[in-house]
Amino acid sequence: MRRIGAITVAALLTVTGCSAGSEQAPGTGTRTVKFSVTEGKRTAGPEEVAVRTGENVALEVTSDQPDELHVHGYDKATQLAPGVPGTVAFTANIDGIFEVELHKSGAAVTKLRVSG
Repeated sequence: MRRIGAITVAALLTVTGCSAGSEQAPGTGTRTVKFSVTEGKRTAGPEEVAVRTGENVALEVTSDQPDELHVHGYDKATQLAPGVPGTVAFTANIDGIFEVELHKSGAAVTKLRVSG
């Protein structure tokens, strides 16, 4: 029975896009996924973040240039200063696939996939 549970957990981690840049903040119920953008290109963080409907998520981005982080569909945004992490946190309550980008540079940060 333990083996089946371990296999299930491993499969879920793969499907949900967990990576070294994704962590659950203790006691908050929020999954934080970290990204870096250098010269208008994502240099760290997953290409896609998959979450369940109703899950709390925080997207943390560090850019080498000033910009605005924007989550389409949710209309969540924050200003970024060079080298300073900026975070957009929200409850993923709209199903679909949403682009997350930097507005000034046009850099694609990730795709957010929300499903029930």
